[in-house]
Amino acid sequence: VRMGMPSFRHLQALRKEKSRDAARSRRGKENFEFYELAKLLPLPAAITSQLDKASIIRLTISYLKMRDFANQGDPPWNLRMEGPPPNTSVKVIGAQRRRSPSALAIEVFESHLGSHILQSLDGFVFALNQEGKFLYISETVSIYLGLSQVELTGSSVFDYVHPGDHVEMAEQLGMKLPPGRGLLSQGTAEDGASSASSSSQSETPEPENYLSPPSLLSPTNSLVNPTRPSWGLTPEIKKKKSGS
Repeated sequence: VRMGMPSFRHLQALRKEKSRDAARSRRGKENFEFYELAKLLPLPAAITSQLDKASIIRLTISYLKMRDFANQGDPPWNLRMEGPPPNTSVKVIGAQRRRSPSALAIEVFESHLGSHILQSLDGFVFALNQEGKFLYISETVSIYLGLSQVELTGSSVFDYVHPGDHVEMAEQLGMKLPPGRGLLSQGTAEDGASSASSSSQSETPEPENYLSPPSLLSPTNSLVNPTRPSWGLTPEIKKKKSGS
């Protein structure tokens, strides 16, 4: 009877195997859900297929917040995307078919207005929420900062601005600094005031290491021209710019 009963080690091995199978099944289901969620993002499949789970969650939250923000406009964003309800009357259909080529050209231009603006803009566009996080930032940011749109979306603008400029930038944006921000900048200002007498020979930072002037970084105008110096870039951006 003892020979026919499974040993304790054998039972323990079976339990471990079942536990591994259950964990593997959970990971597979979880990965599938993340894969399906990534496909819903307004990004090319070549990008979404390379995202990790944290990036998928970050971009999804930013996208939902952006939709909520855009729906407060006039007309709401969802009406722009869905369009007016279809009219099946013969009179309306005939009028749509008789539209002039100029009217069609205007419609095509307006549908691509955003891309036309970005092509003519010497810089990039971004929108921030009340916490200073990027709700949207145009793809052209990669040309000027070497950072991708996917990498910046959902992150804080203060992560890419020199700590010494956090307080001033928050004032220009009309917002409060997030918790933990501004401490280093205040200390930097005090150190700068105490050593002002011995800093007359300090070097002026190069313009290429600075972002746009404060007048452009306002809640109503977020057009950035990085060739005009004011906001210091973080060492991370400086390193990427020097290495490119």
